[in-house]
Amino acid sequence: MMAAMQRSAHPFAPLVLDDTGSLEAMAAAAMRLHSTLMTVGRCYTTDATGDRAALELGRVESVLAGAFCTIFGQSPADRFADIFDQVTYVAEHMVKDHIFEDGNKRTSLIYALSVLRFAGTPVELIDSPEPKDNQYYAWIQDLVSGNRTTSGLAEELRRGCIAGIGDPSHV
Repeated sequence: MMAAMQRSAHPFAPLVLDDTGSLEAMAAAAMRLHSTLMTVGRCYTTDATGDRAALELGRVESVLAGAFCTIFGQSPADRFADIFDQVTYVAEHMVKDHIFEDGNKRTSLIYALSVLRFAGTPVELIDSPEPKDNQYYAWIQDLVSGNRTTSGLAEELRRGCIAGIGDPSHV
């Protein structure tokens, strides 16, 4: 299904998913992630059904197409410096478009980190139980509030990237 995924020679180049099957698989993964987070988290809503579910899926596919597909002849590599810019774009649009009734921040953050791990560029930030010291919490809050630019947020992901560091089983 993901056979059409392409990477350039640059190790952190943006992903290109120019086939419908790959885009649909990525969107389905985002929907499953959100469903799981709603089930295990302390959220007030459950999975959307009917028209609402179709709307959410369409909105997720739209965000992912903007990030991972060639649009008007411009590939993701033309629009994003690297995969970190690309996933920050996805997270920003998933959160600010408020696709889901609840869990938008959690879903967008975990989805972005999952894409990075899938692509072999895992990121580790400080995961403190105290929100003021938790880099994951700060990253998503800064994204939502606009306290930092998306390029600054992407830079934080680059700094936290552990690909090729130490144990290769992290990838």
